[in-house]
Amino acid sequence: MGKTTTETPRKKKRWTFWRLAFMTFVWSWAVLLLGIVAAAALAFIVYDHVTREGQPGAPVEITVPEGASGRDVGQILAENKLIEHEGFFRLAIQLKKVEPNIQHGAYELPRGLSAMQLLELLMEGPSSHLQANQVRITIPEGLSIPQAAALTSDPEAFIEAAQNPEFIARLGINAATLEGFLMPNTYFFDTDPHPQLLVKRMVSQFEAEWDALLAENPGAAGVDKLYLVTVASLIEREAKVEEERPLISQVIYNRLEEKMKLQMDSTLQFALNKYGQRMLDADKNTRSPYNTYQHAGLPPGPICSPGLASLRAAMAPADVPYLYFVSNADGKTHTFSRTLAEHNRAVQKYNREIAPQREAQQKR
Repeated sequence: MGKTTTETPRKKKRWTFWRLAFMTFVWSWAVLLLGIVAAAALAFIVYDHVTREGQPGAPVEITVPEGASGRDVGQILAENKLIEHEGFFRLAIQLKKVEPNIQHGAYELPRGLSAMQLLELLMEGPSSHLQANQVRITIPEGLSIPQAAALTSDPEAFIEAAQNPEFIARLGINAATLEGFLMPNTYFFDTDPHPQLLVKRMVSQFEAEWDALLAENPGAAGVDKLYLVTVASLIEREAKVEEERPLISQVIYNRLEEKMKLQMDSTLQFALNKYGQRMLDADKNTRSPYNTYQHAGLPPGPICSPGLASLRAAMAPADVPYLYFVSNADGKTHTFSRTLAEHNRAVQKYNREIAPQREAQQKR
């Protein structure tokens, strides 16, 4: 009678473990491969969608604002249903492998084209027949309502529209005036627009830009809009170079947190309507809620209409400890300081460097 062999429980467990490990390994690789294949297929579908030539359909008129980024242009295209999502346009820019030179202005773009085709049309420049027949109104960044009004055909009506409580309420702005909510840009119209129409267009552009910025900075959605626009207006008036906007933004927030007065000349300029002139020590005694040398906290509202960069800086300040800044003699950049002692040294340096310039001006 032959011997019968039986596996011990330990051997059975060992065999089961290795079989399970092998099957897990096989299934993991299978899932990974399927994932790679699916991702590759999806990438090809997206690539094909972005680059495949489409058939031109009905034309759509759009306006690309001055200073618009690739994301901004993509959102304009998506809002006008020329593409499904602004991400397709940004992908087209990446695939183009060149920095697109998209000029601001009016464009007539046909529906049915791919994002790549639309990019190529935009790089050709604005539609000449639209530009030639349209009224063009350019409102730069950093202007107050009266300053912006002076650039229109009917300044008084523009100011009235921007300060009309009922009109402001209809536009959905919770503020006493539209100071700060008139988006600086170049606007095109078929005929010279009524001031209310221009104001409405500017507020509409502001809301579109605001929504795009909130998408970039979701945390800002919980902050009062008037508060952020007021901060942005200070940044706009104080900053002269782009890279300093987030720094100035953080100085404002740091001083507010420390319960320090902002002490900004830009608020005095607004209160006194004193632009392009040297501020004097006597000006700091001005009785106005906008005098941040006398009153703590932010001024009651914006002091100008900030541009996109300043709005972005108000939502996304730099992570710096500075509490002070003073202009440099070049009239553009600033020196930032953490302590009052550092700031005083920077002020002394400024006074030394600016003295020859002031003497030269006095001799003229």
